[in-house]
Amino acid sequence: MIDTDGSRRDEGPTPPPAPGGWVGVVANPASGAGAGRRKAERLMAALGSRGVDSAPAWTPADRATLVARAAADPSCRCLVAVGGDGTVSALINERPRTPITVLRTGTENLAARHFQLGGDPDRLAATIAGGQSVPVDLGVANGRRFLLMAGFGFDGDVVSRHHGLRTATGSVRPTHRAAYVEPILRSSFTYRFPSIAVRVEDAGAEETLIGTTVFAFNLPRYALNLPFAPSARQDDGLLDLVVFRDPGPFQALYYLWRVVLGTHLKLAGVYHRRVRRISLSSRGTVPVQIDGDPGGRLLPASAAADPAQPTTRELWTVEVLPAAIRVLVDPSWSPTPRPAPLAAGGLFR
Repeated sequence: MIDTDGSRRDEGPTPPPAPGGWVGVVANPASGAGAGRRKAERLMAALGSRGVDSAPAWTPADRATLVARAAADPSCRCLVAVGGDGTVSALINERPRTPITVLRTGTENLAARHFQLGGDPDRLAATIAGGQSVPVDLGVANGRRFLLMAGFGFDGDVVSRHHGLRTATGSVRPTHRAAYVEPILRSSFTYRFPSIAVRVEDAGAEETLIGTTVFAFNLPRYALNLPFAPSARQDDGLLDLVVFRDPGPFQALYYLWRVVLGTHLKLAGVYHRRVRRISLSSRGTVPVQIDGDPGGRLLPASAAADPAQPTTRELWTVEVLPAAIRVLVDPSWSPTPRPAPLAAGGLFR
């Protein structure tokens, strides 16, 4: 089968690994203020005590080699992302055919939290030995896959500024939640909130929406565990589109407060629907974030895209890839039940 982004995906379930087998460990050594390497080594020791071999990948080149090896070897039980959401994102963009799981060490760990995967290497080793793999959708934004969400606008500006502060010294510094305060304040004073046109391209349900901050969620929660899209599910073959209509820093903070209260989807200035594919355009320059990392920029149609910056484009498309990966979880895991749909409100045309 050919995915909508042009990649090949096998039909049917992946054959189960042979007894024993081996596990690929993809680690970010710097994640969790250096805890990534220590936890990866503890995980490999715990797997060894259960008769399961392991192979680590500490660099991007090692990661690509390990994913390719796992795809060619049915005895590989799974690939483990040891790190935060950035490590998970890097792994899924290698397009693994083997189930993945997560040993969390990062700041937000939204993916690990959703699948109730913790930071205890011994417990994860037990899950790998006796867990189950479940099918999970992915989103793809202009060729880059995401598990959590893609965001356009104010949110993308904050993420870009935060990333700039982390990398200002030439190396990537560990982060923490308080590190977002300065980027939020700077974006509040300088971001201009250009309008974004969102074209829903689902057959029979086409429409164009106008907003200033746009999200496409695959999983329900955002940073600080905020429930931006509480009805989003990982296996429904859809993305949850959330569009905030009105511009301005005070309006953005008001929207955020309503998200904290869980009432934002009732506002007349917020639109929510489930989609398979959207395209986005703008008359201004719009920063983009993908799974919490800078993703590029949405440019005005009159601007010339820079060939050296392939993520800087005048048109972005975002779509869902149903059941694109499998995630290894504890046998007791079950997704949070989807809330009942709103009876009214929260829609605009």
